[in-house]
Amino acid sequence: MITRRKATEEPRNAGPIEEVDESEVKITRKYSTTARPSAVCFSTTRKVAYAAFYMFWFIFGLLVIRKTQNAIAAVRYVKRHSDTVGLHLIEKSPDFNELMDTLDRNLTKPPAFLLLNQYALNMTYNFLCNTAQLDGVHERLVFVTLDSVARDELRAKWPQIRQLYWPTPSLYKPFSFAEGPYQTIYLLRANLAVALLRRGKSFWMMQQDTFWRKSLFDQHFEDDMSFDALFDQIGVDEHSQRAEWVNGANFFIRASNKTLEFFEGVADKLGHWYAPDMGLMIHQCHTWGTVRCAYMPHKLAHSWEWMYTSQQDAPLIMQLDCETDGGSKLMQLGRFGFHFTEKDGSCNATKVHMAAERMERGNIEVSRALPSWGRLQFKAYWWIVDYMLWTPVIGPLLKPYLPMVGYILMITL
Repeated sequence: MITRRKATEEPRNAGPIEEVDESEVKITRKYSTTARPSAVCFSTTRKVAYAAFYMFWFIFGLLVIRKTQNAIAAVRYVKRHSDTVGLHLIEKSPDFNELMDTLDRNLTKPPAFLLLNQYALNMTYNFLCNTAQLDGVHERLVFVTLDSVARDELRAKWPQIRQLYWPTPSLYKPFSFAEGPYQTIYLLRANLAVALLRRGKSFWMMQQDTFWRKSLFDQHFEDDMSFDALFDQIGVDEHSQRAEWVNGANFFIRASNKTLEFFEGVADKLGHWYAPDMGLMIHQCHTWGTVRCAYMPHKLAHSWEWMYTSQQDAPLIMQLDCETDGGSKLMQLGRFGFHFTEKDGSCNATKVHMAAERMERGNIEVSRALPSWGRLQFKAYWWIVDYMLWTPVIGPLLKPYLPMVGYILMITL
């Protein structure tokens, strides 16, 4: 129906009278009272965002609670079993003193100590096969065997390898990264270092999860008197944010009062703090100013991160770590081509030679092995750490202290 507005309803300066269709007015009013589709979409998106936000913090809170429980349990475990790896027991041990006498008589170069329980036997055999063809390496190795199975089987397969039998029930079972036994075994390593230094003996500390392309001993590091302690380091190269951070897998310590004090400090903290031993060594190297800490160039000693670079300048040794589950570590190494033992326990020297050649050519096929959960976590944490250390002003201040809280920050581990 068409209506005509009255002249009295028009504004004073209005123009000509308009005709208005009331049906159009009703339709317009009808649509104005209905929600727009974009508004509905925005409302749904906001709800999803809120839900994701609260879910993230809920999961984060659960991880923090879990990590707190793990930290408390680990510290309690170390305190409960610290006496079994105590310094006083090592120094009074007839086996330790007999070993020292043997080394004094038969070894003119510093020995290299490695720790071993029965669950690391396969990794140990792999390392021994790797280094079997390198002159003079096996003669300098001393394995601290922590249970009778490890002692007897290593003696049966590699009778020429020296041992220090140190039965430790708290380390009989398999364990993983950052757990109580993991801390305990590094407390044993620190106390062993103190005992050696008190006897005036320089030494290497090493780990079996390392591939040797050439002998580290041939580099004559022991003859260089410009440092007191020589460490491997993490990071990609000397320009990395994490350069001069101790890796802790392979290091040389020269006997002196300064290095004795250094490892007494490490051992004391490991007995009370939930912190990685390499974090404590990093802190002391960067803040104490008494021990002259030096670092092996990445071209000589590198971590697993080298495989994820352009693979230039193959290092002499490479630690193949960052698997949080020790039981799957050797399987992961096999996927990269670093498994050298046969089913019967014999060594495959051809595989060792092929692995060295692939490193020299920069042809380690990392795509053949899908990243494990442990490796993915470490890569994520290293990215976060690099970003933190890159931050102007704050980064350099954090560098000596951040590694000491590494366990705590790694809430997913």
